[in-house]
Amino acid sequence: MVSFKKIFGRKKDEVEIDPLVDYSLGKMKVGFLVDYDLKTWQVTSTTDYDYDGFPAQEWELRSKDDVRFLERSEEDGGTEWTLTRRISLREIEGDVPGTILDDGEPPEVVAFDGIDFSAEESSTGTRVVTGLDGESSEEEREFVSWSYGSENGRVLFVVQSGDRDFAAYEGEYVEEYQFTTILPNV
Repeated sequence: MVSFKKIFGRKKDEVEIDPLVDYSLGKMKVGFLVDYDLKTWQVTSTTDYDYDGFPAQEWELRSKDDVRFLERSEEDGGTEWTLTRRISLREIEGDVPGTILDDGEPPEVVAFDGIDFSAEESSTGTRVVTGLDGESSEEEREFVSWSYGSENGRVLFVVQSGDRDFAAYEGEYVEEYQFTTILPNV
């Protein structure tokens, strides 16, 4: 029996899912859906980073009431994944931006949510964001990032873009197998 669609074709805007394609975390694009931690998340933007010659990718993931940032970087032949959420700089004990502006360096130890984080490394780089429309939403922007780690495996990042534009992110290292059912949103 021949289906109606095979005879008359598909509508112009219909997307066909190829069951033989291996959709993976690293190949996600804007609009893709992925399951993590008992929620379905949609990729709403992607960001390409260049840490002085070391590339990294980030996917903004949204569920109904939450936004997370999944970043993949490669170092020493291995792939490292972090999943973070944006936090207010006011939630970090101490004046991190003030210390950076006054001393040129962040504090060696910061506290967030009762957990102490120790400075691990700093990086400079550039980033380009691609939004829901598939177009780059901004030009390449330079930034400086400071990473902190805790004894219990949590991570914290403080990012400076421009003279006084700071942001903070807190999260954890994750494994690729924790993300399932990766599909384009059709």
